[in-house]
Parts: sequence; structure tokens; C-alpha cells
Amino acid sequence: MADENIEDQNPDAVDTGENTPDTDGAPKPPWERDGEEFSPEKAWSLIQHLREDNTRLKASNESNSAKLREIEDAKLSEQEKLQRDLEEAKARLAEADMAKAWAEARAAHPQLSEDDLELIGGGSPDEIKAKAAKLAARIAAQATASENPTNPALRAKPTGGIDPTVEHSKDWLRDRLTNQ
Repeated sequence: MADENIEDQNPDAVDTGENTPDTDGAPKPPWERDGEEFSPEKAWSLIQHLREDNTRLKASNESNSAKLREIEDAKLSEQEKLQRDLEEAKARLAEADMAKAWAEARAAHPQLSEDDLELIGGGSPDEIKAKAAKLAARIAAQATASENPTNPALRAKPTGGIDPTVEHSKDWLRDRLTNQ
């Protein structure tokens, strides 16, 4: 019922030609349909009326949801009402606990940003803190690696070769045989 179009509900509705395509197949703008020139004053007036209608519909929606809640309450027993209220309170408490855990994790690890909450996801407060600590450690390791790049030759710890600071003799074979 919520998916029904307003035009379908009103049998007296007349096709205004809003969806009639022009020769190119694209819908025409409203000011070209009736053959009249575009008027900024008329467009502004239309926008203002649409905003007023939107505000009225939001207020109506809120009052209708309150009425629906009252009707549902009338159908439920007292025990069911208390159970529903308890579940809603638990859900709000879980959200508050998650927000508190995230705030504590951000305080403990300042390199984390608000966008990192999406990476960490939900869970219990302990899980959030543990995931935040892991992510902060990775961010810190990545930051130090990018700030202090190591020489690949030193990282491989090469062995052998000649030390350029030491004087070597030209006859390496004779040196090797005499040092045994």
C-alpha cells in the first residue's frame, strides 16, 4: 500500500504530460510542456510550496507513527509491551557501549580517525578495543616504515666481498696459504 502511486489512488487525476517524452525521447521540462516561458518567480513559488508540503507530510508521518504505536500497544499484552521496551532499551545500550568503546579507543590511539570505525566494525567493547589496538599498531608501523626506509643492501645483510677500508695484497693465494 505504501508503494502505490498517488495518481493510482485518485481516480479523478488527469495526465499532466509530465512523463511525455519529446521528439528525442527525453522528458520535457515543465515550462516547455505547456508552451510557456520559464519564470524564476513561478519556480521559486513552486519550491516554497513543495517545502511547506514536505514539512506538513513529515509532521503527519510523525503523528501517524505515534498513532500506530498506540494501536500496537492496545493489541499487545502488558508483558509483551514490557518485553518490546526491554529489547529497545538493550539495543540503545549496545549502541551507547559501542560508541563509548570507540571513543576510548580513539583516546588511547590518536592516530585513528572516524573513518577507521568502518574498518573495525561492531562487536563487544572488548573486541572494538582489541581491533582498534591492532589497527593503530599497523598504522604506526606503516608510518615508521615510510619515514625511515631501509637500504635494501643492508636489509639483506650481505656476507663476503671486500671491505673497501682495508688494504688487501695483490697476491691473495699466497696470503691464504701462509695464514693456514
